[in-house]
Amino acid sequence: MPETAASIFDPLEPGMWRATEWARGPFNGVHGGSVAGLLATAMQAALPGHVPLSFRADFLRPTPVGVPLGLRVETVQAGRRVAVMDASLEAEGRVTARASLVLATEVAVPGLTADFLTEPPPEPPDLSRLPRRTSQAAHGGRWVMDAMDARLAPDGSVWFRWLAPFLAGAAASPLVAALGPADFAHGLARPGQPGPPPVAAYPNTDLSVQLDRAPRGDWVGVRPFTRWRRNGVGIGYGDLLDLEGAFGRVSMGVVLVPA
Repeated sequence: MPETAASIFDPLEPGMWRATEWARGPFNGVHGGSVAGLLATAMQAALPGHVPLSFRADFLRPTPVGVPLGLRVETVQAGRRVAVMDASLEAEGRVTARASLVLATEVAVPGLTADFLTEPPPEPPDLSRLPRRTSQAAHGGRWVMDAMDARLAPDGSVWFRWLAPFLAGAAASPLVAALGPADFAHGLARPGQPGPPPVAAYPNTDLSVQLDRAPRGDWVGVRPFTRWRRNGVGIGYGDLLDLEGAFGRVSMGVVLVPA
């Protein structure tokens, strides 16, 4: 990238943030994965000591870049094993997104002597030998992909590494670091590739992620799948990977905007 992004979000005051131009999505407003990461950051900070199990965000309208963004967090339940948090994001007096995060405490299970997987972990690619994948946004300006190192593996998985801090002055959690790559699933395996998409836009209305463990290391891979229907709707989904294997799943609904 010709210029290094300082951060994806800048803090303004407690509970208030501003998205930088590096947070922008391919069309209008902040990238959904960036919105999700900001909401997840606030919810995890409100209840430390638990590990994330599942996350869901609903994108109600585009979140604007460069304006103050307010975060509201509510503890729905804080049990001994399971906790549930809700959060919402406001811009210019309107809620633009809402999210829920389910967290759990870790306990030893005597009946399991080792981690149990029904599928073998995939062979990790040699990312140093893969070319960097670049893409220009429809608006022609900087966007979140410019703040990432992305690489396409021979098996169709796409791997991402953040090149800039997600939050100015703070380290992103493994969940937050994974949400940005996860939100690309519906565009990584779209019809018409390589080449322009067959529609004017394809925003995802939501983002759901389930984790059985935290991702390890700087690289997050997405093995994507999609179904796009002629009636103007679709879904994106896939496996979330690190260099040790799969650690979660992603899914989202997609609305197709005709050209």
